[in-house]
Amino acid sequence: MKRFFLIIIILVTSCSEPIDIDATIDARALRIAKNNIDKISTATPQPTPTIQPIATPQPTPTIVPLPIDVIIKIAEEKAFEAAYNGDLYVVEQVLPTLVPLFAPIPTPQPTSTPQPTSTPQPLPKLIEGSKLAYNIYQENKSKVLMITVGNSAGTGWVIEDGWIITNEHVVGNNKFVLVHFPLGDNIPGSTTIQGEVFGIDKKRDLAAIKIDHNLEPIKTRIADVNDIGRQVVTLGYSAGNSGVPSSHSGIISYVKTASTTLGFEKGKSYYKDDPLNESVSIIVFDAAADPGDSGGPIFDDNGLAIGIVYGFLESTGGKRTTGQQMGTNFASIEQVWEELKLGNNTTFK
Repeated sequence: MKRFFLIIIILVTSCSEPIDIDATIDARALRIAKNNIDKISTATPQPTPTIQPIATPQPTPTIVPLPIDVIIKIAEEKAFEAAYNGDLYVVEQVLPTLVPLFAPIPTPQPTSTPQPTSTPQPLPKLIEGSKLAYNIYQENKSKVLMITVGNSAGTGWVIEDGWIITNEHVVGNNKFVLVHFPLGDNIPGSTTIQGEVFGIDKKRDLAAIKIDHNLEPIKTRIADVNDIGRQVVTLGYSAGNSGVPSSHSGIISYVKTASTTLGFEKGKSYYKDDPLNESVSIIVFDAAADPGDSGGPIFDDNGLAIGIVYGFLESTGGKRTTGQQMGTNFASIEQVWEELKLGNNTTFK
């Protein structure tokens, strides 16, 4: 009976407050989680691993090749030893393969990049004017001679076998002059002989000199007004070096025939009061001419002598015309040459 009442009391008490099942479950879960966390927090401590020291890197050994003389010596000793023991196989087969192992391995050298081969360039050609002057000079330099009288020097050239023509003002009043001949191609210096002055012409500024020497004469021709503008080359001894004439080049500025006048030409002949523009043909050109060049030949572009240099162009007022020289045309030379060879004075002819 007491047990019955006790059950009744428990049921009443339980029914008086409703049971929250979810809260009960949550509380139980919380207890379980707490117990697990406590287990984790109180885990047994593990020993800390000991740090091992890092090995010090060792340098890579440098292989030093044996010197070649040592290699040869080793090979010879091994070869003699093997031969002495009668081991021909070692001598003939093994040693030849072992010797290269001792030899130093050559360091590969970088192969140089092939450079493009330059195309050979032809030698520069002489321009026409330079080629002209050069050829004329080479062909005629041995026929153009230095004339000296005392300390004065001028130029002469072979106009005929045994005869030289020059300016009258080069020889002056002298009966004999010295004539200097080049020794030969590319040979400096000269040989000297005496020349005899025959005829002279002061108006045309010409003189004929007889020499005892055989030289090929220079070819000549007469210039006229159709030659104005053509190239000319002169040879003379303005440098004063016997045997090596100098050369100048230019063009013909004007050609005065014997029957015409030249208004700005020198008013008188070179020495006399005879008007130069009467009966004398003159070539005016712009090639340089200096003291010492007087008496030298004036060549055209075909290498023919068309006149003889005698002075610079001067106006009637006595002032020099810059860059202009004068020479006697071969027309006026030809006019009196035969008489000059006879020893005549053709000044007033």
